[in-house]
Amino acid sequence: MHISTKVKIATLIYLMATCAIALPALALFLDLMINGSIIDIWKGVYTFTDLLSFRKTLFLNFAGLGAVLGFVYWFFFFRKYRHHDPLDKYFK
Repeated sequence: MHISTKVKIATLIYLMATCAIALPALALFLDLMINGSIIDIWKGVYTFTDLLSFRKTLFLNFAGLGAVLGFVYWFFFFRKYRHHDPLDKYFK
């Protein structure tokens, strides 16, 4: 049983979208927690929107990198994926 082209394309879009969302979200989390930006926001040095405007190009670059990584992951692992169901021999 072969998986249809629609499923392969949907898998590609899903992997690219999730990686494109996950990398900037991870970068924002690490920036808030490890870099200590949350303390600066708490003290009022700058606001959350200022943080996002400072890091806008970095987060966009991470989103693009995530989309590329999602495509590479799909290309190597899901492009030629075929589902083998052992019960197919009984339902021909």
